[in-house]
Amino acid sequence: MSKRRNSEAAADRAPDAPQAPRGLGRLVDRAMACHDLTLSSVAEDLALDGAMLRLADAGRSPPLVRFWEAREYAVVLGASRRLREDVLVDACRADGVPVLRRSSGGGSVVVGPGALNVTVILPEAAAPGLSAVDVAQRYVLEGIAQLIRRDGPPVAVRGHGDLTLGDRKCGGSAQRRLQRWFLVHCSILYQFAIERIIRYLAIPARQPAYRQGRAHQDFLINLELSRSAIVEVLQPEPSTGPDTSPDLAAALGLVPALMVEKYANPAWIERFL
Repeated sequence: MSKRRNSEAAADRAPDAPQAPRGLGRLVDRAMACHDLTLSSVAEDLALDGAMLRLADAGRSPPLVRFWEAREYAVVLGASRRLREDVLVDACRADGVPVLRRSSGGGSVVVGPGALNVTVILPEAAAPGLSAVDVAQRYVLEGIAQLIRRDGPPVAVRGHGDLTLGDRKCGGSAQRRLQRWFLVHCSILYQFAIERIIRYLAIPARQPAYRQGRAHQDFLINLELSRSAIVEVLQPEPSTGPDTSPDLAAALGLVPALMVEKYANPAWIERFL
């Protein structure tokens, strides 16, 4: 009887016991917002990420993870990448595929259906050493990889911030930093038409050693998980309905001005030819 009463008492106390952070919530020691939201254009999605980072650095937004997936194909240049070096411009023009530019560094990518974009925004104070670009990049990417491989494929982090399956790349990443906060973009291929990458992107001059000069079709691979499965393991808390949080509303309010300033501005997009 004593053991039964003790177990019942423990069960009664369980709801009050502290819960371990869920998903990417473990990257920071405070509440983390989560938005699964794709806007009407890739340029607006890039602008929203930039707006969220600005608000966070100004102390007006919490740490967050955002999931978005472009409805149409687009080429997105890294912040300092050169258009003519990275992009097969004639093919993009023939197919009506826009070429855009993001504020984070890294290489150029093709986004579209089947490529899940994960945006993580954190303060440097979230863990020791995050003021260093390479440490912050690996901190976020290792967090993503650990969660995916816990119950899924054996994803690892290699190269300059790649998610890999064996010696093939299934995700890339990039980073943008402000004064005290930083953003990491991670694009995960899960059901992506890799032939689109072959058609729109040149083979990059700068390559990680493990690529060994391979062509896109021999180097890239889709992650063998569904979109919903990836979101489920990464999200800090399950979604409970439409997101009406004040931080998201404030960020959305900044999008039109950022579109004019950068993300839909040809002079900014084509600043490095």
